[in-house]
Amino acid sequence: MEPATFGKISETRTGVVHDLPLLDEILDPYREGLGMGYWGYRAHCYRMVNWARFVTRPEPYREEKLAIMTVLHDVPFFLTQDLDYLPAACDLATDYLASIDRVEWTEEIHLMINNHHKMRTYHGPYATLVEACRKADWIDVTFTKVRFGIPRRFVVEVRATFPMNEAYKAVAMPAIAKYAAGHLSRPLPMMRW
Repeated sequence: MEPATFGKISETRTGVVHDLPLLDEILDPYREGLGMGYWGYRAHCYRMVNWARFVTRPEPYREEKLAIMTVLHDVPFFLTQDLDYLPAACDLATDYLASIDRVEWTEEIHLMINNHHKMRTYHGPYATLVEACRKADWIDVTFTKVRFGIPRRFVVEVRATFPMNEAYKAVAMPAIAKYAAGHLSRPLPMMRW
């Protein structure tokens, strides 16, 4: 049975999702903890959803899975500034999926989270959405220098709808630098080959 929380997705004529109620519902409990980075993180999640949708074909529950993954994929880092956060993100996903009676999505969502910083193409189970999330995150963290074939006009529209927030950069970049400087033997533990 589909939970009522999934809600209706709103998108522009060109396909840019600008309202995904499930994404905002999952993110809302973290608002206070994210502080000044909240709006930037929300925009990052929406940009990722849009990039991932663009590089995939519609399939059942695609948007719901993307909403869950995008909200939970980095939120432990922004709450703790610990870059070794992928297990914690997977724990949040496990708990959330159990709360909405979607435990059958657990493996797929974990793979989406654990591989979103993977350097090379992902070819394993659930490759469609895992790879879409990997590409979406790389598009965003490279400030759209890498686009995986997404047309510039779509990129411009998504970034205009969900701009890079200065507060997000002010939170993320210093925290990454501080962690890396303090963990020289493993400065970026969330990265995967």
